[in-house]
Amino acid sequence: MLDKEQFEYLYTKHYHSLVKLARVILHDEDESHDVVSEVMLRVYAKGIPEDTDPERYLYVCIRNKCVDVIKRMTIKQRIERLLPVDESTLMTDFDEQQDKYQRVMQVVNEQLNEQTRRVFTMRFDQKKSYQEIADTLDISKAAVYKHLKKAISILKSSF
Repeated sequence: MLDKEQFEYLYTKHYHSLVKLARVILHDEDESHDVVSEVMLRVYAKGIPEDTDPERYLYVCIRNKCVDVIKRMTIKQRIERLLPVDESTLMTDFDEQQDKYQRVMQVVNEQLNEQTRRVFTMRFDQKKSYQEIADTLDISKAAVYKHLKKAISILKSSF
């Protein structure tokens, strides 16, 4: 168990660097301060295990607490933290994606034979499995694979 002076020393010496570590992991200033405060409170109450480097122990505790916080977040919250987005960014990304899709479909329609085009659209537009495509077109799964390989090869060479 730490006495009050030892704890104060650890707190004043490491608090700001621990907050920086938490901020790097969490991408949130307030949450970082909360995490560090919780860890420091726990260290004050329970101490640091014997034969353990106090500085290293604190950093590992902060990392672990940050991981716990991230695990409790939904995927949407995680993405919003990492990628703050505004309306103009969304529209620009959508327009770029739409342009890319149109260029891909132009190559598909102009350069692929009928069977390869059918396999490609069933796989990527209709999200069908290899087996579903094979059953629908009455071909083998290996043939589906060959058609997709051919389509992807043509697309790669076009772009």
